[in-house]
Amino acid sequence: MLEHFNNLKSKFPDKIKEVRGKGLLTAFEMFDDPKLDGHKVSLELLKQNVYAKETHHSIIRIAPSLTINAVQIDQIAGAIQNVIGSL
Repeated sequence: MLEHFNNLKSKFPDKIKEVRGKGLLTAFEMFDDPKLDGHKVSLELLKQNVYAKETHHSIIRIAPSLTINAVQIDQIAGAIQNVIGSL
């Protein structure tokens, strides 16, 4: 999961400031910019069936089920890429 987040940071260096995580519990921090609203991002991810929670204004946390598989992790990463790319 963290590998996907690091790839997203490389793809969107102007939007994603930092990624962090341990195991499946991961998060990414966006730059402090009004268009990069964590609440809006979490709502857009929910529309793509990804439950994410914003922390403060710019941090998005992902805590998937422990039974998640590689295909589902790829789907989460794809949804995040779509949402961040649309901002």
